[in-house]
Amino acid sequence: MRGCSYRSAHLCVFRYIKNETNERFGKLTSPFGVGLSDRSSEVNAADLVRTGSARKLTASASPTMHNDLVQAILSFFGRQSKVSVTMLGIAFVILLAIIDVQTGLEAQLHFLYVVPIALASWFVNRRAGIYIAILCDIVVLAADVIGGRQYSSRWIVYWNFLMRGGLFVFVALALSQLRSKFDTLSDLAGRDLLTGLPNGRAFYDLTSREIHKASGRQPLSLAFLDVDGFSWINHRFGYAMGDQMLCMIAQAIKQNVPRPDLVGRVGGTAFAVLLPNVTSQDAAAILEKIQKELKEGRRKHAQPVNFYISAIACAKAPHSIAELMHEAESRMTRMKGSSKDTIEIAHVDTLPALN
Repeated sequence: MRGCSYRSAHLCVFRYIKNETNERFGKLTSPFGVGLSDRSSEVNAADLVRTGSARKLTASASPTMHNDLVQAILSFFGRQSKVSVTMLGIAFVILLAIIDVQTGLEAQLHFLYVVPIALASWFVNRRAGIYIAILCDIVVLAADVIGGRQYSSRWIVYWNFLMRGGLFVFVALALSQLRSKFDTLSDLAGRDLLTGLPNGRAFYDLTSREIHKASGRQPLSLAFLDVDGFSWINHRFGYAMGDQMLCMIAQAIKQNVPRPDLVGRVGGTAFAVLLPNVTSQDAAAILEKIQKELKEGRRKHAQPVNFYISAIACAKAPHSIAELMHEAESRMTRMKGSSKDTIEIAHVDTLPALN
């Protein structure tokens, strides 16, 4: 390291540490299994990050048991109705009050009262959180009185009541505000900014929930719509005209489906529509109305584009969204280039399971 200049001293230090580490512990590797001493390997690791492969590798290496438990708890309460969550919160408060009275001063359980407050504030609404907070404060006061706790002055009881109540209400307000911000960010993250439709990830989640509700008993259809010749519009008239066309397509689809919230933009020019509890005949009629309005919009804009609509109509909803989307995408791929302005609907009873 004596021959290193001041400007390159940090490089020399890095090389020295790297050489010492390689000699003692072997070649230093990145979390992706790539040697850090190789410059090209660093580029490959960066490419893995960009393509998403590295995320899968790091996710599999990280501990997931704790995250899975938290996710399961949140998912359980998220599936419950607001009334059910409120009743669970009240029951938990009553249980804590009984334990509080029975144990007296031996066990301090005041911090556990935050749990029902958090449940009501996060999964119900702000008002429910405040009501549960006030209830908790009253219950703790009653437990103090019934349990015969003695204080040097009765004003301490009132002081504790006010301070504890203020803290409980603050927790309720803070968590409800945090939930509001969380919902806003989640909505923005799952929404296409141009059309206002759910993006691919959000549409996948929505479709998964609808299939779970159907539980393999109700009919269900999934349609994919893609546009051919769209790049010509961007090059010829600019991206502003292309954006207008995309908004027109989104509006045409939303206006002709029974559930506009189940329409998504899943790609640059690709849209998807889920039609739960809709027979194949009704699905065909809906898609024909969409195609008719799209053709009318194309005529008004005088744009030489073609629309592909490929749909899968299931007599019974599949158990997995992956099977449904894989089949619909495969049919769309085969359909493109062979025909234009065509609706293709496949009527199936069951879908093959993906390996």
